[in-house]
Amino acid sequence: MSNDLAKPLSFLLSLVLLGVLAIVLVVQVYDFRRDFAYLQKLKKDEVNYEVVWGQLLLEQSALTQPSRLEQAAVRELEMHAPSPEELVIVKP
Repeated sequence: MSNDLAKPLSFLLSLVLLGVLAIVLVVQVYDFRRDFAYLQKLKKDEVNYEVVWGQLLLEQSALTQPSRLEQAAVRELEMHAPSPEELVIVKP
């Protein structure tokens, strides 16, 4: 009698275990795909930031050229190179 009950019970337990494992598998695949999509987005953002960084470096080099600085000093600060008469040499 107990053998007759054990077979259906073990079959039912196997089905429940199989269902739980299937649900766990689906959740794991979903998490993997979500994380992979996020990783791809981060890689794309990294490339975009590298492009922006390169553009900023070019802009910085253009803005810090000596001739540009000299022009800005003359135009905005009204600075000029001193003439030989304006130079004062101090000896210790």
